[in-house]
Amino acid sequence: MPAIHDVAQMIRFTNQVDLGIKRAFANVAAGSTAASVVAATTNKKIRVLSYHCQAGATATTLVFESNGVAISSTKDNVARGGAVGNFNPAGWFETVKGEALTVTTGAGSTIGIDVVYAEVR
Repeated sequence: MPAIHDVAQMIRFTNQVDLGIKRAFANVAAGSTAASVVAATTNKKIRVLSYHCQAGATATTLVFESNGVAISSTKDNVARGGAVGNFNPAGWFETVKGEALTVTTGAGSTIGIDVVYAEVR
């Protein structure tokens, strides 16, 4: 895979592999299990290219999941703190084909989640 040095090059690369970049967000309550971030798409995986999560007034954790199985490490967010996965053309993680991208959160506070993703075969 070529190194990505600028936005124009990134767009050319993603167009070549037909990623179709999309965005989604969710505000997920503390203690939620399998809360939906991106709905399932028939016969496609959801590949997360970048993400941001931000906790509210109380520290909380977040794990991205597919079909109830963790597909990311646990993101430990301090109170009013968060985690960022900058743009990664190879993707940080992806769902099982035909499954939704969901999250499970720990006790604490509502957490805001933003993702940039592509539906891939």
